[in-house]
Amino acid sequence: MQGDQLSRQWRAIRAIEASPNGLTVAEIAEREETGIRTIYRDLEALQAAGFPLYTQRVQRANHLAFIDTFKFKISPPFTLTEVMSLEIRCESRYESNGC
Repeated sequence: MQGDQLSRQWRAIRAIEASPNGLTVAEIAEREETGIRTIYRDLEALQAAGFPLYTQRVQRANHLAFIDTFKFKISPPFTLTEVMSLEIRCESRYESNGC
């Protein structure tokens, strides 16, 4: 379901942002109680949307993090509920006229 994907991506963004050394895909998958492949798809979608994620090697594991200049510029303009409402509205408009 699209709302589940959107909320999972939002939580991943916030978790990566809050982690000083970034998170591994396995850590994100464990937090979200989903598969690693699902998280890879979510991260690909986030990167395609313009989120500057990069991989850094920390203690023999690849950690995902935001470019430092981006990390501190994220201000949460919307709550999760507001983001989901916008997505639902967009989907309903798309079904009738296009978003």
